[in-house]
Amino acid sequence: MALLLAMSSCHQDKNVLVLEENAPTQSMKDATIQYTDSGQLQMIMWGEEILNYDDEDQTQEFPNGVKATFYDEFGQITTVITANEGTNFQKKKLMNLRKNVVINDLRKGTITYTEDFYWNQDTRRIYSNVAVRQVGKDGLVQRGTGFESDEEMNDFRIRQPRFEVNMD
Repeated sequence: MALLLAMSSCHQDKNVLVLEENAPTQSMKDATIQYTDSGQLQMIMWGEEILNYDDEDQTQEFPNGVKATFYDEFGQITTVITANEGTNFQKKKLMNLRKNVVINDLRKGTITYTEDFYWNQDTRRIYSNVAVRQVGKDGLVQRGTGFESDEEMNDFRIRQPRFEVNMD
């Protein structure tokens, strides 16, 4: 369904503006968004394309790649998360990243791979309900079916864990 507006005057031809019902209200290319708390940088999000929607959830779509870089209180990068696409439900404070999600925890030296990732900003929890693989700096590989953790990844727990050790 589309909204059709027509404007005319005595001396001009009709101007027609067509607005798609589900069209974004704002579209940005190669855009960066900075999140701060009390003036302190918390996160920088980058998207090749960011689409903002004026819906009840204030949805932000990242259809062509997203990168989130998190910072500690000293301004040091702690975690970098990348994915092929994502959705940020701003009103719900819930972010969902999908397809080739990579979580690089620079403090612990672990890299976690999954295909579907959620971050609930109200509960400060991150989780996934699909296959997950985490590679530690010591070469230990953990696999499982989903994970849950606090957003700082201090309480990281893989569901149905299986371990692999690289004997090279």
